[in-house]
Amino acid sequence: MRIALLQAAARPLDPDANLAAIRAAATDARRAGAELLLTPELFVTGYAPVELAEWLSAERVDGIPSALAAIARETGVAIAAGFPLAREDGTFAIAAGLWDVAGDEVLRYEKVHLWGADERLAFTPAADSPRIADWNGRRVAFQICYDIEFPEPARFAAANGADLLLVPTAIDGDSAYVPELLVRARAAENRIVVAYADHAGGIFAGLSVVAGFEGAVLGASGADPELLIVDVPDPEASDPGRPSVGAGALYLQDRRPEVYAGWR
Repeated sequence: MRIALLQAAARPLDPDANLAAIRAAATDARRAGAELLLTPELFVTGYAPVELAEWLSAERVDGIPSALAAIARETGVAIAAGFPLAREDGTFAIAAGLWDVAGDEVLRYEKVHLWGADERLAFTPAADSPRIADWNGRRVAFQICYDIEFPEPARFAAANGADLLLVPTAIDGDSAYVPELLVRARAAENRIVVAYADHAGGIFAGLSVVAGFEGAVLGASGADPELLIVDVPDPEASDPGRPSVGAGALYLQDRRPEVYAGWR
């Protein structure tokens, strides 16, 4: 399977411009033979939590999912995008969704681990476990940015059958260790593919990456805007019951949760 990661500079508080950028990227991804486009965290509105705290309203964001669904239908590329979600209780989540080429919503996720005080000005963290969806022969799950820096959520997704983990993110240059080290570790310790898409320009590091089994880098970006095109291995190659090349590590199979539960 071929996927595309959009590493670009979003325009803060300008969903129309950012949706147009997603549409253009999806068109280019289709020409390159990609089946899916992954955008950075909150790309539809720009990652600007302080400004979003004053700007957000249900009226401004409720149409975003249908707009992303339309892009998937029009371009023939599945869209995995980060956006703000208005909840029924009046709070807002940092969310991500996956729409297939028919425009049907396959998966939605809300960020569990908020980063710093700024995100808490606008958003409330979620508590639900990651859901896993079947899409194009894959078992797909989401994490968002800071979530992937904790081993437990990725392990939960992998233990429940995920083989492709999509991670919209927004990191600065001080966090380069995350794509360079932690993303690769999450892929290796769970024998899954992890796709991690960051913004470009300004404070953002870029460094979008796709990591596979044994933590192998399947594709990576620098700091500049780029549409990163990556071929990912078939799901059968990620079967946690199959030994790793050389090392023979069966992390999911050999873990002992019944033992860990008694540790204090």
